[in-house]
Amino acid sequence: MNEMEHARFLRDYSRLFFKNSFKTCNKTYSMSYGTATLSKKVARLNYSRVAYDLVGHYRDMYDNFDSFLLLTSCPRLARAGNCEEYYGIALKYGFENRIENIWLADHEMHGFLILAADPGISATLTLNEFCQYETYNYWVCDPWFNIHCRMHLYGLMATLKSSQWESEGKEIYKDEYNSERATLWCQRLFIGNMSFHRMTDNNGQPTAGLYDFFSR
Repeated sequence: MNEMEHARFLRDYSRLFFKNSFKTCNKTYSMSYGTATLSKKVARLNYSRVAYDLVGHYRDMYDNFDSFLLLTSCPRLARAGNCEEYYGIALKYGFENRIENIWLADHEMHGFLILAADPGISATLTLNEFCQYETYNYWVCDPWFNIHCRMHLYGLMATLKSSQWESEGKEIYKDEYNSERATLWCQRLFIGNMSFHRMTDNNGQPTAGLYDFFSR
């Protein structure tokens, strides 16, 4: 298995799926700071409002992973999603291509995929504990964050990416009425445990854990 290439393919597939769509509803821009142009900020703000309604509509119909994939039947201009939809589309690609040893990292405020062959990942970890896998060929696929890197480097990459976003003025919604600087959002990613769920086995087949997770 080539974990590096598979993780990159999964990320790229998901990001291409959402290209030229409304994309996410939880990324926007501050009008008071940042290097992004005013036209870009206004466009993202308008798109995020439409995406908010679309994501809510899709999630009202999710009751398992198969129904989650109804998003794939939508025309490109009607697509929208946050991290759950982004990694879900990547998982779909993984199943179709029988990519083995895909894991889902689930934090209370974010989720992404990891390509990790046996012996696999502990059931729970903090982001700071990712460093214990430095000698393993484990790779992160985070299409929402547009990150593809070795697992032990993910915390650093997330910090760098959020700093770049903040310099542009990008903020992350905390709820419908509040947003926060990207770096503050990233700092909260380091707080608390992430749980890990194996999505495909050594043969690239979906695991029972996948359907258990998406049926919760």
